[in-house]
Amino acid sequence: MSSTTRIRRSRRAVVAAATLGVLALGGSLALPAQTAFAGALHDAYHGALSVQAPAAVGFAGQPVAFTETITNTGTEDTSYTLLLQTTTEAGTPPHAITIDYKDPADGIWKSVPLDFYPGSDEATYNGMTGAIVVAAGKSVKLDMRIGAPMGLPHDGASNGGFHSITLASRLTVPGTGDNLGEQVSAITVDSIGSSLAHVPATAIAGGAPIEFDAVLANPTPSAYTNLGNVLFVDPHATVQVRQADGSWTTPEKVSDGIPDDKPGVYLQGRDSSIDAGKTMVTRVRVSYDATTPLGATSIDPCLFVNEGATPFRGTTTCSQGSTVKVVADPAQAPTQTPAQAPGSAPAQILGNTADKNAKPAADTTTAQVQPAADTKPAAPAAAAPVAVPAAPAPVATDAELAATGSEFDTVKAGTAAAAIAALGAGALLLARRLRRQS
Repeated sequence: MSSTTRIRRSRRAVVAAATLGVLALGGSLALPAQTAFAGALHDAYHGALSVQAPAAVGFAGQPVAFTETITNTGTEDTSYTLLLQTTTEAGTPPHAITIDYKDPADGIWKSVPLDFYPGSDEATYNGMTGAIVVAAGKSVKLDMRIGAPMGLPHDGASNGGFHSITLASRLTVPGTGDNLGEQVSAITVDSIGSSLAHVPATAIAGGAPIEFDAVLANPTPSAYTNLGNVLFVDPHATVQVRQADGSWTTPEKVSDGIPDDKPGVYLQGRDSSIDAGKTMVTRVRVSYDATTPLGATSIDPCLFVNEGATPFRGTTTCSQGSTVKVVADPAQAPTQTPAQAPGSAPAQILGNTADKNAKPAADTTTAQVQPAADTKPAAPAAAAPVAVPAAPAPVATDAELAATGSEFDTVKAGTAAAAIAALGAGALLLARRLRRQS
Protein backbone atom coordinates (compact mmCIF):
# COMPACT_ATOMS: atom_id res chain seq x y z
CA MET A 1 0.00 0.00 0.00
CA SER A 2 1.85 3.04 -1.25
CA SER A 3 2.13 6.29 0.63
CA THR A 4 1.39 9.91 0.06
CA THR A 5 4.30 12.02 1.26
CA ARG A 6 3.98 15.48 2.69
CA ILE A 7 6.66 18.03 3.51
CA ARG A 8 5.86 21.06 5.61
CA ARG A 9 8.11 24.11 6.16
CA SER A 10 8.35 27.68 7.42
CA ARG A 11 6.34 27.75 10.61
CA ARG A 12 7.19 28.28 14.27
CA ALA A 13 8.38 25.18 16.16
CA VAL A 14 6.11 23.32 18.56
CA VAL A 15 7.78 21.49 21.43
CA ALA A 16 7.51 17.69 21.62
CA ALA A 17 5.91 17.92 25.07
CA ALA A 18 2.75 19.29 23.47
CA THR A 19 2.51 16.30 21.15
CA LEU A 20 3.17 13.84 23.93
CA GLY A 21 0.57 15.61 26.04
CA VAL A 22 -2.03 14.84 23.39
CA LEU A 23 -0.94 11.20 23.41
CA ALA A 24 -1.05 10.98 27.19
CA LEU A 25 -4.58 12.32 27.25
CA GLY A 26 -5.69 9.82 24.65
CA GLY A 27 -6.17 12.48 22.02
CA SER A 28 -6.46 11.27 18.45
CA LEU A 29 -3.56 12.01 16.15
CA ALA A 30 -5.23 10.53 13.08
CA LEU A 31 -8.00 12.11 11.07
CA PRO A 32 -9.90 10.36 8.27
CA ALA A 33 -8.11 12.38 5.61
CA GLN A 34 -4.40 12.72 4.92
CA THR A 35 -4.49 16.13 6.59
CA ALA A 36 -4.07 14.55 10.00
CA PHE A 37 -1.29 15.72 12.30
CA ALA A 38 -1.55 19.36 11.29
CA GLY A 39 1.27 21.11 13.09
CA ALA A 40 3.90 23.79 12.86
CA LEU A 41 7.36 23.06 11.52
CA HIS A 42 10.85 24.21 12.21
CA ASP A 43 12.70 25.85 9.32
CA ALA A 44 15.86 23.83 10.00
CA TYR A 45 14.36 20.35 9.59
CA HIS A 46 13.26 18.68 6.38
CA GLY A 47 12.08 15.15 5.69
CA ALA A 48 9.66 12.89 3.89
CA LEU A 49 7.85 9.68 4.81
CA SER A 50 6.73 6.81 2.59
CA VAL A 51 4.74 3.92 4.07
CA GLN A 52 4.13 0.51 2.49
CA ALA A 53 1.50 -0.78 4.93
CA PRO A 54 0.26 -4.38 4.75
CA ALA A 55 -3.10 -4.93 3.08
CA ALA A 56 -4.26 -7.25 5.87
CA VAL A 57 -3.35 -8.99 9.10
CA GLY A 58 -4.77 -12.13 10.67
CA PHE A 59 -7.11 -11.78 13.62
CA ALA A 60 -5.31 -13.18 16.71
CA GLY A 61 -2.41 -14.13 14.44
CA GLN A 62 1.27 -13.27 14.28
CA PRO A 63 2.44 -9.84 13.05
CA VAL A 64 2.86 -9.01 9.36
CA ALA A 65 5.91 -7.25 7.93
CA PHE A 66 5.87 -3.85 6.21
CA THR A 67 8.18 -0.87 5.72
CA GLU A 68 8.27 2.85 6.38
CA THR A 69 10.93 4.84 4.53
CA ILE A 70 12.34 8.05 6.03
CA THR A 71 14.09 10.45 3.63
CA ASN A 72 16.27 13.31 4.87
CA THR A 73 15.72 16.08 2.34
CA GLY A 74 17.90 18.50 4.31
CA THR A 75 21.62 19.25 4.23
CA GLU A 76 22.50 17.93 7.70
CA ASP A 77 22.33 14.50 9.33
CA THR A 78 19.06 14.40 11.30
CA SER A 79 17.59 12.23 14.05
CA TYR A 80 13.92 11.42 13.41
CA THR A 81 11.13 9.69 15.31
CA LEU A 82 7.98 8.01 14.04
CA LEU A 83 4.76 8.69 15.93
CA LEU A 84 2.35 5.81 15.38
CA GLN A 85 -1.34 5.45 16.10
CA THR A 86 -3.88 2.70 15.41
CA THR A 87 -7.61 3.28 15.44
CA THR A 88 -10.07 0.40 15.70
CA GLU A 89 -13.70 -0.14 16.61
CA ALA A 90 -15.14 0.33 20.09
CA GLY A 91 -14.83 -2.88 22.06
CA THR A 92 -11.17 -3.41 21.19
CA PRO A 93 -9.60 -5.11 24.23
CA PRO A 94 -6.22 -4.38 25.85
CA HIS A 95 -3.15 -5.96 24.23
CA ALA A 96 -4.98 -6.22 20.92
CA ILE A 97 -2.33 -4.47 18.77
CA THR A 98 1.45 -4.79 18.53
CA ILE A 99 3.93 -2.77 16.44
CA ASP A 100 7.66 -3.59 16.16
CA TYR A 101 10.55 -2.07 14.25
CA LYS A 102 14.11 -3.13 13.51
CA ASP A 103 16.45 -0.47 14.84
CA PRO A 104 18.92 0.45 12.05
CA ALA A 105 21.52 1.31 14.66
CA ASP A 106 21.91 -2.23 15.99
CA GLY A 107 19.68 -4.43 13.80
CA ILE A 108 17.58 -5.56 16.77
CA TRP A 109 13.80 -5.85 16.66
CA LYS A 110 12.20 -3.60 19.26
CA SER A 111 8.61 -3.20 20.37
CA VAL A 112 6.95 0.19 20.12
CA PRO A 113 5.46 0.89 23.56
CA LEU A 114 1.76 1.51 23.00
CA ASP A 115 -0.67 3.36 25.25
CA PHE A 116 -4.25 2.12 25.00
CA TYR A 117 -7.23 4.49 25.04
CA PRO A 118 -10.65 2.79 24.77
CA GLY A 119 -13.51 5.05 23.78
CA SER A 120 -17.24 4.88 23.24
CA ASP A 121 -16.90 5.19 19.45
CA GLU A 122 -13.39 3.91 18.76
CA ALA A 123 -10.23 2.69 20.44
CA THR A 124 -6.70 3.95 19.87
CA TYR A 125 -3.16 2.77 20.56
CA ASN A 126 -0.47 5.48 20.53
CA GLY A 127 3.31 5.10 20.58
CA MET A 128 6.62 6.18 19.06
CA THR A 129 9.86 4.64 17.91
CA GLY A 130 13.27 5.51 19.21
CA ALA A 131 15.48 8.01 17.41
CA ILE A 132 16.43 7.04 13.84
CA VAL A 133 19.42 8.88 12.34
CA VAL A 134 19.35 9.56 8.59
CA ALA A 135 22.29 11.12 6.76
CA ALA A 136 21.73 14.28 4.75
CA GLY A 137 20.16 13.53 1.38
CA LYS A 138 19.77 9.83 2.23
CA SER A 139 16.90 7.48 3.03
CA VAL A 140 16.44 4.71 5.58
CA LYS A 141 13.93 1.94 4.92
CA LEU A 142 12.68 0.87 8.33
CA ASP A 143 11.59 -2.76 8.64
CA MET A 144 8.41 -2.95 10.71
CA ARG A 145 5.61 -5.35 11.57
CA ILE A 146 2.11 -4.96 12.91
CA GLY A 147 -0.19 -7.58 14.40
CA ALA A 148 -3.56 -8.03 16.07
CA PRO A 149 -2.81 -10.76 18.65
CA MET A 150 -5.95 -10.01 20.68
CA GLY A 151 -4.22 -10.59 23.99
CA LEU A 152 -0.96 -11.83 25.43
CA PRO A 153 0.46 -15.31 24.73
CA HIS A 154 -1.69 -17.89 26.55
CA ASP A 155 -4.04 -15.11 27.63
CA GLY A 156 -6.22 -14.41 24.62
CA ALA A 157 -8.97 -11.81 24.81
CA SER A 158 -12.35 -13.11 25.91
CA ASN A 159 -14.28 -10.71 23.72
CA GLY A 160 -14.01 -7.62 21.57
CA GLY A 161 -12.57 -7.22 18.12
CA PHE A 162 -12.60 -5.18 14.92
CA HIS A 163 -12.96 -5.39 11.16
CA SER A 164 -9.99 -3.21 10.24
CA ILE A 165 -7.09 -1.15 11.58
CA THR A 166 -6.39 2.45 10.62
CA LEU A 167 -2.65 3.04 10.97
CA ALA A 168 -1.47 6.66 11.14
CA SER A 169 2.25 7.33 10.79
CA ARG A 170 3.85 10.71 11.41
CA LEU A 171 7.48 11.76 10.93
CA THR A 172 8.91 14.24 13.41
CA VAL A 173 12.16 15.35 15.00
CA PRO A 174 12.52 14.64 18.73
CA GLY A 175 12.05 17.72 20.89
CA THR A 176 10.30 19.79 18.23
CA GLY A 177 6.89 18.31 17.50
CA ASP A 178 7.47 19.11 13.81
CA ASN A 179 5.24 17.34 11.31
CA LEU A 180 7.53 16.47 8.40
CA GLY A 181 5.42 13.80 6.76
CA GLU A 182 2.36 11.69 7.41
CA GLN A 183 0.25 8.86 6.05
CA VAL A 184 -2.97 7.11 7.08
CA SER A 185 -3.29 3.50 5.92
CA ALA A 186 -6.24 1.09 6.09
CA ILE A 187 -5.47 -2.54 7.03
CA THR A 188 -8.08 -5.27 6.73
CA VAL A 189 -8.39 -7.83 9.53
CA ASP A 190 -8.93 -11.37 8.19
CA SER A 191 -9.30 -14.67 10.05
CA ILE A 192 -8.62 -18.36 10.05
CA GLY A 193 -11.58 -20.73 10.02
CA SER A 194 -12.45 -24.40 10.36
CA SER A 195 -15.05 -26.67 8.77
CA LEU A 196 -16.03 -30.31 8.39
CA ALA A 197 -16.35 -32.18 5.09
CA HIS A 198 -17.82 -35.56 4.14
CA VAL A 199 -19.54 -36.18 7.48
CA PRO A 200 -21.97 -39.13 7.16
CA ALA A 201 -25.49 -38.34 8.27
CA THR A 202 -25.91 -41.57 10.26
CA ALA A 203 -23.84 -43.59 12.75
CA ILE A 204 -24.54 -46.84 14.62
CA ALA A 205 -24.45 -46.89 18.42
CA GLY A 206 -21.80 -49.48 19.27
CA GLY A 207 -20.91 -49.85 15.58
CA ALA A 208 -18.08 -48.90 13.25
CA PRO A 209 -16.79 -45.33 13.30
CA ILE A 210 -17.72 -42.73 10.73
CA GLU A 211 -14.92 -40.94 8.85
CA PHE A 212 -14.65 -37.38 7.54
CA ASP A 213 -12.23 -34.47 7.04
CA ALA A 214 -11.59 -31.61 9.45
CA VAL A 215 -10.41 -28.59 7.44
CA LEU A 216 -8.38 -25.75 8.95
CA ALA A 217 -7.97 -22.83 6.52
CA ASN A 218 -5.67 -19.85 7.01
CA PRO A 219 -6.08 -17.45 4.05
CA THR A 220 -4.49 -14.60 6.04
CA PRO A 221 -0.91 -13.22 5.77
CA SER A 222 -0.38 -14.05 9.46
CA ALA A 223 1.01 -17.28 10.83
CA TYR A 224 -0.79 -18.69 13.87
CA THR A 225 0.75 -20.21 16.99
CA ASN A 226 -0.65 -21.30 20.37
CA LEU A 227 -3.58 -22.66 18.38
CA GLY A 228 -6.14 -25.25 19.47
CA ASN A 229 -8.11 -26.94 16.66
CA VAL A 230 -10.97 -28.55 18.56
CA LEU A 231 -13.95 -30.80 17.84
CA PHE A 232 -16.74 -30.88 20.40
CA VAL A 233 -18.56 -34.21 20.44
CA ASP A 234 -21.09 -36.26 22.38
CA PRO A 235 -19.69 -37.57 25.70
CA HIS A 236 -20.28 -41.13 24.42
CA ALA A 237 -18.15 -40.53 21.30
CA THR A 238 -14.53 -41.47 20.73
CA VAL A 239 -12.47 -39.38 18.29
CA GLN A 240 -9.43 -40.69 16.43
CA VAL A 241 -7.00 -38.80 14.19
CA ARG A 242 -5.05 -40.36 11.35
CA GLN A 243 -1.29 -39.74 11.43
CA ALA A 244 1.23 -39.39 8.59
CA ASP A 245 2.19 -43.07 8.81
CA GLY A 246 -1.45 -44.17 8.47
CA SER A 247 -1.90 -45.07 12.13
CA TRP A 248 -4.75 -43.73 14.25
CA THR A 249 -4.30 -41.98 17.58
CA THR A 250 -6.98 -41.27 20.17
CA PRO A 251 -6.66 -37.77 21.64
CA GLU A 252 -7.93 -37.21 25.15
CA LYS A 253 -11.40 -35.77 25.58
CA VAL A 254 -11.13 -32.53 27.57
CA SER A 255 -13.89 -31.04 29.72
CA ASP A 256 -14.29 -27.40 30.68
CA GLY A 257 -16.06 -28.40 33.90
CA ILE A 258 -19.37 -26.82 32.92
CA PRO A 259 -22.35 -29.19 33.27
CA ASP A 260 -24.03 -30.19 30.00
CA ASP A 261 -21.13 -28.86 27.90
CA LYS A 262 -19.70 -31.34 25.45
CA PRO A 263 -16.09 -32.46 25.81
CA GLY A 264 -13.58 -31.25 23.24
CA VAL A 265 -10.76 -33.00 21.44
CA TYR A 266 -7.63 -31.16 20.24
CA LEU A 267 -6.85 -32.54 16.80
CA GLN A 268 -3.21 -31.35 16.80
CA GLY A 269 -2.71 -30.54 20.48
CA ARG A 270 -3.28 -27.37 22.49
CA ASP A 271 -0.37 -25.38 21.06
CA SER A 272 -0.37 -26.23 17.38
CA SER A 273 0.35 -23.83 14.52
CA ILE A 274 -0.40 -23.11 10.88
CA ASP A 275 1.56 -21.00 8.40
CA ALA A 276 0.20 -18.00 6.54
CA GLY A 277 -1.84 -18.87 3.46
CA LYS A 278 -2.02 -22.60 4.24
CA THR A 279 -4.81 -25.15 4.60
CA MET A 280 -4.59 -28.23 6.81
CA VAL A 281 -6.84 -31.23 6.17
CA THR A 282 -7.02 -33.88 8.89
CA ARG A 283 -8.73 -37.25 8.49
CA VAL A 284 -10.90 -37.99 11.52
CA ARG A 285 -13.11 -40.87 12.60
CA VAL A 286 -15.72 -40.85 15.35
CA SER A 287 -17.40 -43.85 16.97
CA TYR A 288 -20.37 -43.88 19.35
CA ASP A 289 -20.58 -46.51 22.10
CA ALA A 290 -23.62 -48.70 22.66
CA THR A 291 -24.92 -46.44 25.45
CA THR A 292 -25.17 -43.37 23.21
CA PRO A 293 -28.72 -41.94 23.25
CA LEU A 294 -30.36 -42.52 19.90
CA GLY A 295 -31.25 -39.55 17.75
CA ALA A 296 -29.49 -36.44 16.51
CA THR A 297 -26.17 -35.28 17.89
CA SER A 298 -23.68 -32.78 16.53
CA ILE A 299 -19.96 -32.42 15.90
CA ASP A 300 -18.86 -28.80 16.34
CA PRO A 301 -15.51 -27.29 15.23
CA CYS A 302 -13.91 -24.39 17.12
CA LEU A 303 -10.51 -22.70 17.10
CA PHE A 304 -8.84 -21.21 20.17
CA VAL A 305 -5.79 -18.93 20.06
CA ASN A 306 -3.66 -18.17 23.12
CA GLU A 307 -5.65 -20.30 25.54
CA GLY A 308 -4.75 -19.91 29.18
CA ALA A 309 -4.60 -22.66 31.78
CA THR A 310 -8.36 -23.23 31.52
CA PRO A 311 -9.36 -25.19 28.41
CA PHE A 312 -11.33 -23.39 25.71
CA ARG A 313 -10.67 -19.91 27.13
CA GLY A 314 -8.96 -17.65 24.61
CA THR A 315 -9.65 -15.83 21.38
CA THR A 316 -12.31 -18.08 19.85
CA THR A 317 -13.59 -18.80 16.34
CA CYS A 318 -16.40 -21.34 16.00
CA SER A 319 -17.95 -22.53 12.75
CA GLN A 320 -21.07 -24.38 11.70
CA GLY A 321 -21.09 -27.98 12.89
CA SER A 322 -22.49 -31.19 11.43
CA THR A 323 -25.50 -33.20 12.59
CA VAL A 324 -25.25 -36.98 12.88
CA LYS A 325 -28.19 -39.30 13.57
CA VAL A 326 -27.24 -42.11 15.96
CA VAL A 327 -29.27 -45.27 15.27
CA ALA A 328 -29.40 -48.81 16.71
CA ASP A 329 -30.34 -50.67 13.52
CA PRO A 330 -27.37 -51.18 11.19
CA ALA A 331 -29.77 -51.20 8.24
CA GLN A 332 -30.44 -47.51 8.89
CA ALA A 333 -26.78 -46.53 8.55
CA PRO A 334 -24.81 -46.30 5.31
CA THR A 335 -21.71 -48.46 4.93
CA GLN A 336 -19.69 -45.48 3.69
CA THR A 337 -19.96 -41.74 3.29
CA PRO A 338 -22.94 -41.31 0.94
CA ALA A 339 -22.62 -39.30 -2.24
CA GLN A 340 -25.08 -36.56 -2.99
CA ALA A 341 -28.08 -37.86 -4.89
CA PRO A 342 -28.30 -36.64 -8.50
CA GLY A 343 -30.51 -33.62 -8.83
CA SER A 344 -30.50 -32.82 -5.12
CA ALA A 345 -29.54 -29.44 -3.71
CA PRO A 346 -25.78 -28.78 -3.44
CA ALA A 347 -24.16 -29.49 -0.12
CA GLN A 348 -23.41 -26.43 2.00
CA ILE A 349 -19.96 -25.72 3.44
CA LEU A 350 -20.18 -22.93 6.00
CA GLY A 351 -22.94 -21.18 4.11
CA ASN A 352 -21.35 -21.40 0.65
CA THR A 353 -22.65 -23.60 -2.14
CA ALA A 354 -20.20 -26.42 -2.74
CA ASP A 355 -19.49 -27.81 -6.18
CA LYS A 356 -21.72 -30.85 -6.41
CA ASN A 357 -19.46 -32.31 -9.09
CA ALA A 358 -16.47 -32.36 -6.75
CA LYS A 359 -15.02 -35.72 -5.84
CA PRO A 360 -15.28 -37.19 -2.33
CA ALA A 361 -12.18 -36.64 -0.23
CA ALA A 362 -9.41 -39.18 -0.59
CA ASP A 363 -8.57 -41.24 2.47
CA THR A 364 -5.49 -39.28 3.42
CA THR A 365 -3.82 -37.91 6.46
CA THR A 366 -3.08 -34.32 7.45
CA ALA A 367 -1.79 -32.23 4.54
CA GLN A 368 -1.02 -28.60 3.82
CA VAL A 369 -1.85 -26.94 0.52
CA GLN A 370 -1.94 -23.40 -0.79
CA PRO A 371 -5.43 -21.83 -0.84
CA ALA A 372 -6.81 -19.84 -3.73
CA ALA A 373 -5.25 -16.39 -3.94
CA ASP A 374 -8.56 -14.57 -3.79
CA THR A 375 -9.89 -16.43 -0.79
CA LYS A 376 -11.04 -14.03 1.88
CA PRO A 377 -13.11 -14.73 5.01
CA ALA A 378 -15.99 -12.68 6.28
CA ALA A 379 -15.37 -9.65 8.45
CA PRO A 380 -15.43 -10.27 12.21
CA ALA A 381 -18.85 -10.50 13.75
CA ALA A 382 -19.92 -8.54 16.79
CA ALA A 383 -18.78 -10.02 20.07
CA ALA A 384 -21.19 -12.36 21.80
CA PRO A 385 -20.83 -15.21 24.31
CA VAL A 386 -20.04 -18.57 22.75
CA ALA A 387 -21.04 -21.90 24.23
CA VAL A 388 -20.64 -25.37 22.81
CA PRO A 389 -24.12 -26.56 21.84
CA ALA A 390 -25.59 -28.80 24.51
CA ALA A 391 -28.82 -29.67 22.72
CA PRO A 392 -28.66 -31.66 19.44
CA ALA A 393 -29.51 -30.01 16.15
CA PRO A 394 -32.53 -31.15 14.09
CA VAL A 395 -32.36 -34.72 12.87
CA ALA A 396 -31.07 -35.20 9.33
CA THR A 397 -32.78 -37.74 7.09
CA ASP A 398 -30.95 -40.97 6.37
CA ALA A 399 -30.47 -40.02 2.74
CA GLU A 400 -28.84 -36.71 3.54
CA LEU A 401 -25.33 -35.76 4.45
CA ALA A 402 -24.70 -33.69 7.54
CA ALA A 403 -24.94 -29.92 7.25
CA THR A 404 -21.27 -29.50 6.30
CA GLY A 405 -21.02 -32.69 4.33
CA SER A 406 -20.02 -34.07 1.07
CA GLU A 407 -18.47 -31.98 -1.63
CA PHE A 408 -14.95 -31.02 -0.50
CA ASP A 409 -11.97 -32.40 -2.39
CA THR A 410 -8.72 -32.42 -0.40
CA VAL A 411 -5.04 -33.33 -0.58
CA LYS A 412 -4.05 -32.05 -4.04
CA ALA A 413 -3.22 -28.38 -4.09
CA GLY A 414 -5.43 -27.54 -7.05
CA THR A 415 -8.58 -29.21 -5.76
CA ALA A 416 -7.97 -27.99 -2.23
CA ALA A 417 -7.59 -24.45 -3.52
CA ALA A 418 -10.97 -24.73 -5.19
CA ALA A 419 -12.43 -26.00 -1.95
CA ILE A 420 -11.00 -23.16 0.04
CA ALA A 421 -12.58 -20.77 -2.43
CA ALA A 422 -15.86 -22.21 -1.11
CA LEU A 423 -14.77 -20.94 2.27
CA GLY A 424 -14.60 -17.41 0.84
CA ALA A 425 -16.08 -14.09 1.84
CA GLY A 426 -19.22 -14.44 3.87
CA ALA A 427 -18.64 -18.16 4.43
CA LEU A 428 -16.96 -18.59 7.76
CA LEU A 429 -19.91 -17.59 10.01
CA LEU A 430 -17.41 -16.61 12.62
CA ALA A 431 -18.22 -16.12 16.25
CA ARG A 432 -15.01 -14.20 16.79
CA ARG A 433 -13.09 -12.60 19.53
CA LEU A 434 -14.98 -14.71 21.98
CA ARG A 435 -14.23 -16.96 24.86
CA ARG A 436 -16.56 -19.41 26.47
CA GLN A 437 -17.73 -17.96 29.75
CA SER A 438 -17.89 -20.00 32.94
